[in-house]
Amino acid sequence: MLDLQAPLFDSAPAILTPEFWRGCFNARESSIQQLAPYVGKLKSGMARALIQAYTREGDTVLDPFCGSGVVPFEALSLRRNAIGNDLNPYAFVLTMAKCTAPKTAHEAIAKAEKCLSESQRFVPRVDLRLIPIWVRRFFHPRTLKETVALFRVLRTQNEYFLLGCLLGILHHVRPGFLSYPSSHLVPYLRVKKYPRRDYPEMYRYRDLRSRLLAKVARAYKRHEPIDSSLRWKVLQENAMCLPLPDESVDAVVSSPPYYGALDYGRDNRLRLWFLGVKDYRVLERCLTSDDAVYLPQMSRAVDDICRVVKTDGRIILVLGDYRRNGANHDSAGAVLKIAQRNFPDSLVLENLIIDPIPDERRTRRLTRTTLHETIIVLRKVQPYSIS
Repeated sequence: MLDLQAPLFDSAPAILTPEFWRGCFNARESSIQQLAPYVGKLKSGMARALIQAYTREGDTVLDPFCGSGVVPFEALSLRRNAIGNDLNPYAFVLTMAKCTAPKTAHEAIAKAEKCLSESQRFVPRVDLRLIPIWVRRFFHPRTLKETVALFRVLRTQNEYFLLGCLLGILHHVRPGFLSYPSSHLVPYLRVKKYPRRDYPEMYRYRDLRSRLLAKVARAYKRHEPIDSSLRWKVLQENAMCLPLPDESVDAVVSSPPYYGALDYGRDNRLRLWFLGVKDYRVLERCLTSDDAVYLPQMSRAVDDICRVVKTDGRIILVLGDYRRNGANHDSAGAVLKIAQRNFPDSLVLENLIIDPIPDERRTRRLTRTTLHETIIVLRKVQPYSIS
């Protein structure tokens, strides 16, 4: 197994292969990376290898589509400065949660106890009649009241780490989660597999306090505090117009939306509701990756990414093909064509790595919608200018 701790930058980056991130990283990555599930999450081992290969300590790494914050957190762990950005409120909260995790489990648990205590005065004020029926169906009424009250406190106080922990236990079939039996990723109730008459214990009240404190403790199972001297920030902006100066980052490492693949609003609709997004369909129009908007929006995003990267810096993009209903969308090919068309003299293709996806890497096992991922490494060789 190749040593993921060894810096690769001063050796030839072209030797980088998928062997650097083979296998499951659940027991090797920081447990902070497992705060909450995220459909389309970038593998932490891949992010770590790419950051080590193409950046040095002290560099600034940008992820304009940061999702659950894998790249910013790995960058900080490797002593790089980090900027994360994502338009999705769930992604923003998760990334902030990872970057603001208290240094110790003791400190985190003390904060959780304080917020839980403060939330108790709001529990009697929660009117379940004002909550949509589709949300109420997921929870015991008493559990739902406690959860809504705690979200109110955490959001008011910008306690992002605890918000991330709470979002991570919001729904699943296991006893340590808050909902009735449901899926862990895209929310749907599993009442056919677990009917109430046969599994009455799965529909009883679940107390919030014990589950949240257990989740916080699990988050520190494998965690090294981030060096406080490093600079980082998380933005919630459209990647087509980043509020960053020209040539201000050393590298971009990102996994943009796949062409035609995921519905980021619908797939996170229950967690988004608790974050204040009452109609996920409004958000969906901004996050969609369908035929109507993907290519023009990605073209503008590539323009802005090239603008903010320093000359001689790298743009590393992880993209997958997507097959559904007889159509095949080649995300990597589409984005590479955009880069070559918009910047024929400024961007040089330095490396291209094809990585087949084994079943154990899939969030939905035995599916074949994405057969492989392609890693594009572009080097900016001239100052930014649009042809």
